[in-house]
Amino acid sequence: MKIKSMRKGAAALAATATLLPAVPSLAQEAPRLQIGGTTYTKWLAGSLRNQGALYNFTTIPGEGFGDNGIGTELELLLSARLSSQVEVRGRIHSRFNQNFWTNFGGFGKQGNDCVAGNCGEFDARSSQYIKLRGMAVTLTPGYLVDSATIGANDFGQFDPFVLGRIRYIDRDNAAGLLVQGSALERQLSWDAAAVALPRLWAGPKYTVGAYHATDAAYVFQTRYTAGDLFDVGGIFQYVDDRELNPNDNNLDDGRSLYPRFRNGVGGLKAGFHLGSILDVRGAFYRSYASSESTGLFNSSDTDPRFTPKSFGLDGFSSVPAGRLEDNTWKVDVTLSDPLDIGLTFNAQVFNIGANYVSMMAARRESDVLLTEGTDGTFAFPGPNNRAYGVYQGNPTAIGYGGWTNESQQVATINVDNEFTDFDEPMAQTVIGWKGVTLNPVYSNGALDIAGEYSFVTYNTNWQAWGNDNRAIGDSPYPGAELDSGVLHNFRNAYQPFQDKKTHIAVLKARYVLDIGKGVDVFGKVKYIHETDKRLNDKKYLPYEDGDCAADGSGCTNTKRYYDAEGKYSTADDLYGNPGVLPGGGYAFKPFDDISDDDRVLNYSAFNLGTGYQLTDDLYASISYTKFLANLKDGNTAFQSYNRHQMVSGDHDKNMVALKAKYILAGVEFGLEGQYLFGTFTPDYGDGYTPVAADETISKNFNVPVGSLGFERRGGFGWQSLATRDFSQARLKAFMKAQF
Repeated sequence: MKIKSMRKGAAALAATATLLPAVPSLAQEAPRLQIGGTTYTKWLAGSLRNQGALYNFTTIPGEGFGDNGIGTELELLLSARLSSQVEVRGRIHSRFNQNFWTNFGGFGKQGNDCVAGNCGEFDARSSQYIKLRGMAVTLTPGYLVDSATIGANDFGQFDPFVLGRIRYIDRDNAAGLLVQGSALERQLSWDAAAVALPRLWAGPKYTVGAYHATDAAYVFQTRYTAGDLFDVGGIFQYVDDRELNPNDNNLDDGRSLYPRFRNGVGGLKAGFHLGSILDVRGAFYRSYASSESTGLFNSSDTDPRFTPKSFGLDGFSSVPAGRLEDNTWKVDVTLSDPLDIGLTFNAQVFNIGANYVSMMAARRESDVLLTEGTDGTFAFPGPNNRAYGVYQGNPTAIGYGGWTNESQQVATINVDNEFTDFDEPMAQTVIGWKGVTLNPVYSNGALDIAGEYSFVTYNTNWQAWGNDNRAIGDSPYPGAELDSGVLHNFRNAYQPFQDKKTHIAVLKARYVLDIGKGVDVFGKVKYIHETDKRLNDKKYLPYEDGDCAADGSGCTNTKRYYDAEGKYSTADDLYGNPGVLPGGGYAFKPFDDISDDDRVLNYSAFNLGTGYQLTDDLYASISYTKFLANLKDGNTAFQSYNRHQMVSGDHDKNMVALKAKYILAGVEFGLEGQYLFGTFTPDYGDGYTPVAADETISKNFNVPVGSLGFERRGGFGWQSLATRDFSQARLKAFMKAQF
């Protein structure tokens, strides 16, 4: 039932490689070189007036983001057939990041902030340089193996739970050696690869350390098909990240290496195909991961070899700390039109371990679960998709509208939504998810209907990160932005306290009216109900009963300890008591009840639209979507982990979207324009005394003088109590010419 959009990037290179014996003489065949390519021009226009880069979203410092600007990229595709047994392929591609037309070829540097083209002529982000990508040699010797490729590959022939595609703009930046073979008249097939680890992100704290030249992932998979009824396969991957051993001071016999990070993943898959009606597929994976824990490299966190033992409350990393083992499995069942009326039933049961780690699993562009998951329209904690919104400044990237489409699910916390635009799907981590999805699909002539019901609970439902013997601020799990907001942060899988359940229901339909060339009418209804009690045991409350006087006169700050030895309290790292205002009353509610951080969400989305083939070359559609969310996400005692704008209350968001596609003799034009508007009416409960914003608060936090709000925990930040009105206009158009 899923309709997932994906930008059409460069075509993925063929298989992948290793060195083989010399092939027969090529003298009989003349080499043939083919050159093709694509030029892609993008227009962005939006009311946020950001011009940091030619993409709507990134979290990478110095890369920039924007909703305004025009830029062009060039891609040359080279293919040389040296013989029937040897082929050479390559791709030369210009970078698209900050190559605005207004840069005039990269000469537009102004200042040193390195966004909006200011990196200048000699920086790759804003100079219009050409980069070699996708260089590979493929051999098909006709004996021993079917094919071997040396060099770049997208490695999409493997398993997204284990080794998956990277993303379209970097897809063939991955390089390695791959051999593919078969036997028993191709009933048995196998693939073996050694893939160089991306030094940018493939290890603890998003790095593979200082010594990276030999870091690699080794993977082998095989599949056996026993006729039409049964197939079985297996996959194993080992990731090896090593550093120079600082204790080896004898250079006469070379330098020894010491493991920094290791990751092994094994999987078993089987399929039973009982005629044309019933199809059953299952997969089971077990992972092992270990970060160096001897302190050998841990001189400081600025050392690239450093592997943390803790991420505090909200650290960032592509893998948790320490030694981890866990399982992941899923079972899919398809019953194809058993009543012969066009009705097919799909079902999936899944369980993804909280400690499941596969460093090279797909980061986006893959969907490992059947469910639609959440939506991209509320992707960050704040009501306007602003991460860490309580801090002064901190502009939003993707904007109030968020991403347009439903989400893609990936089995890693190493989620990648970098360099995306609003019309692309958003990827989200599903580490820790477990549950069931039911998906009926009906098709009858011009009518298509699909539905979904999913129930999800979580292997990360725990208290104090699942360990009473560590402080709350001493967590092996990277919390990223932590989990608060309307529909959660896309890369957050962990929070210190969680007791969550999620229900998702979807109904979508499309019908073609027999008018003219056929009028498409489409619509969708989506509902999400979610509860999360978070802290659900009184022993984790920060202070003893009655610590704060009921009349608002003050607190004694007598801590409550949750461990047996009386060492750890949530008052040390997470929560604190409010101050008393000059006129009496508390600045915010004391955290004195386990319900103070409870979350209850009722989210609905309604979409209706129509499209028409205006000419043989031009198709256009218009649609309207309303998003409604009634949310309780803790009160002023909780404060969204004191990092984010609070979002408890009523959200009413509306979107009008116009899409068009025009194809003319090898040139494709596309356009999507959106106007979004809505309101947020906050409701943060009681137990505190609101105050009026003065001129300083007004200037720092962009709120009217005299408007009500409250000062956050720690004496910084401001949370407004006023109803907020939002609007955002944005447009993306492109021209793609292939030659």
